[in-house]
Amino acid sequence: MKILTGLIVILILFSCKEVDCNDVKQAFYPDEYNLIVNESNIDLTWIKINGFTPISGERSEIMVHNNWKLDSNTFEQGDTIMKRKGTLDLTVHKKDTTLLFNWYCRGKPYK
Repeated sequence: MKILTGLIVILILFSCKEVDCNDVKQAFYPDEYNLIVNESNIDLTWIKINGFTPISGERSEIMVHNNWKLDSNTFEQGDTIMKRKGTLDLTVHKKDTTLLFNWYCRGKPYK
């Protein structure tokens, strides 16, 4: 039993490799957001936003990994969150200002 446990631990350790930012960013490139925030729930791992699209007025939601290092105070009701297809930057339009957030990979801003 100890041998089997030891083999499992070794397999897990060898299967862990460093994240390739180019591979990870490919998952985020096709995403596009344009949403007026109604409710937001943000932690170190996830961004969850409920709201509606400004053009159609349809209810929509976003749930993505928090690679922009946003915190729970980033959004207020009525803010607009935008991310264009083919880019990694996230833009937040507030009543009196616009905020631009870089996408992070392995702790550093990535373009």
